[in-house]
Amino acid sequence: MYCLIKEWPNKMATLMTEDGVVLWTFSNIEEARKVWREWCSLHKDSIANQIGALD
Repeated sequence: MYCLIKEWPNKMATLMTEDGVVLWTFSNIEEARKVWREWCSLHKDSIANQIGALD
């Protein structure tokens, strides 16, 4: 699954799929990254699990 993290001006961050489906919103980008890394480690498919960042 390819996901993106969108950081908002108020420093909150949204984890979403590449087609824009919102998975969760966090209080900061570090939390979003942590959750994504944990999800990837649970699924053990690191080649297919990718992340991008929207500016």
